Amino acid sequence: MTVLTWDDLLSRKAPLDRPVRMTIGAFDGLHIGHRKLMESLVRGQGDGLPLVVTFRQSPAAVLAPGTFPGLIMTWRQKLARLQSLSIQAVVVIDFSEEMSNLSGKAFIGLLKENLTIEKIVVGHNFRFGKGRNAGTDVLKEMLSDTGTDVQVTEPVFWGERIVSSSRIRTTIQEGDFSEAKAMLVTAYGLDLRGVPAHPEGNGRLHFSKSHLKQVLPRQGVYAVDCGEAEEARPGKLTVGEDSLTLAVPDGKEIETVYFE
Repeated sequence: MTVLTWDDLLSRKAPLDRPVRMTIGAFDGLHIGHRKLMESLVRGQGDGLPLVVTFRQSPAAVLAPGTFPGLIMTWRQKLARLQSLSIQAVVVIDFSEEMSNLSGKAFIGLLKENLTIEKIVVGHNFRFGKGRNAGTDVLKEMLSDTGTDVQVTEPVFWGERIVSSSRIRTTIQEGDFSEAKAMLVTAYGLDLRGVPAHPEGNGRLHFSKSHLKQVLPRQGVYAVDCGEAEEARPGKLTVGEDSLTLAVPDGKEIETVYFE
């Protein structure tokens, strides 16, 4: 999978010099609704490159950091998951105040000018541009003269409610990891790579919450799997007011813990 910048897109850097089948969004968690979009790109007809335009930082985290509860996936996790879904290229936007002031029409105008869009797939609630001032109607109107196939997917439900990243964050905060797993298609994983760990002896590692960007459950003790499937070891994660304490039997370095 090729990872490109917004500037790469504006210069039509290879492989963006060929037709694309694309989608746009934050895609935090890459839940079953997001996967429906990805499948439409990968399995769709045509020779276009399956392309995702997404953000390194969540726009909500940049615009309202005081109220944002945290990411479902780190950037590293998101890239790995996109690759596993057979996406061939990702254009990453470093969300900024300048980008947030770009109108929806201006944003789509730049995509239209710099890409040959064979197909674009978005969700039913897709909104974009400054103040989220544009939706699927604007998208269809602006691409109506290009021959682009614009596909708007229906909402995906789990139980009687629509699946969304916001719903999954709330589910994680409430400690309902079985429901989160059903919507994510995988256990919720807390990425500890690059997070300073302070050994406390007896196989215990201490982490400050201030160094974590992901959403956390309420205070309590949680059973976790430490590491990937074949090498996973059982552990316990204590979520305190300002910190986390991970207890593992062997005390080895841990990259990711998965909530059971």
